[in-house]
Amino acid sequence: MSTPAGWYDDGSGRQRWWDGAQWTEHFADQQQASSASTTPQNEAGVLWAAVGKPLTGIGAGRYRATEEYLIFERGTLSTKSQQIRMREIHDVDATQSMTQKARGVGTITLWARRESGNERVELEDITNFREGVTVINGLADDARHRATTRQNTSHINYTGAQATTVLAAAPALATAAPTAGDLNAELARLAGFHSQGVLTDEEFVAGKRKLLGL
Repeated sequence: MSTPAGWYDDGSGRQRWWDGAQWTEHFADQQQASSASTTPQNEAGVLWAAVGKPLTGIGAGRYRATEEYLIFERGTLSTKSQQIRMREIHDVDATQSMTQKARGVGTITLWARRESGNERVELEDITNFREGVTVINGLADDARHRATTRQNTSHINYTGAQATTVLAAAPALATAAPTAGDLNAELARLAGFHSQGVLTDEEFVAGKRKLLGL
C-alpha cells in the first residue's frame, strides 16, 4: 500500500512533501519563510492579511481586508488584482481538504452580491483561514450597517450654513410651524446623528440653528 500524499520527515529532520509516489522539492520550512516574507505587515488600514501557500509554491494569492474593501491578488509573472466592497459580502465559509489539512492551510469561500450579479470568490491555501472568516464576517456586517445608516439618513441634507430637513414620515411638518414636541424630537434626532458621526460638528450646529430659526 502506497503512502498517501502529505508532509513527512525525509530523514533529514525536515518536513518534505511526498506526492504519493515520490519526494518533491518542496519543504515546509521554505514555504513558511516565503509566506512570512511576503505577508503585508502594518499596511495602513489593513485589518487582516494573508498569503497563500499553494502546493507548487507558484502563483500564491495575496489577500488584504480593510473596513471597506477585500483586495485579492493572484499570479506571479502577471498579477491580477481585484477588490470587493465589504458591504457586498453576504456569506463567508471555511473549507479544508485532506491535503490542505496535512499542510496546515485552508480556503475561505465567500459570496458577494455585486451590481453585475452574485459572485463566488475563493481565498486559497492560507494558514489563518479560520481567523479570516471571523474578521471578514465582522467587517462585512459593520459595512452593511454603515450603508444602511447612510441610506436611512440620506433625506437630511446640509450645505454650509443652510440646513433643510425633509421629514419622510410626516412631510406636512416641513411646511407647518413645528410644535414644541416636534422641535424637541428633531433636536434629539439631530443630536443622535451627530453622536453617531453621521454629521460633523459644523453640520450639527448649522442644522440646530436652522431648526431654532436663528
